[in-house]
Amino acid sequence: MFFGCETMEKQKDAYIGVRIPKTLKELVQKVVAVDAHLNEADFVRDAIREKIQREAPELYAQLFRKQEATKNG
Repeated sequence: MFFGCETMEKQKDAYIGVRIPKTLKELVQKVVAVDAHLNEADFVRDAIREKIQREAPELYAQLFRKQEATKNG
């Protein structure tokens, strides 16, 4: 799930390590089991994108405008 922008998927990946409570990890595992996410990492990536899109929509939009300009330029 990526909200329709395949160009971001082609970028090099970065790693962010995060500690979470065991109960939260178990909850994520349960959601992934009944949801459309491939695995826990896919769920976390999607959750981060949704949070940024919701709380910083202009920054989120800037990212795609910049990628579109690079693609067309």
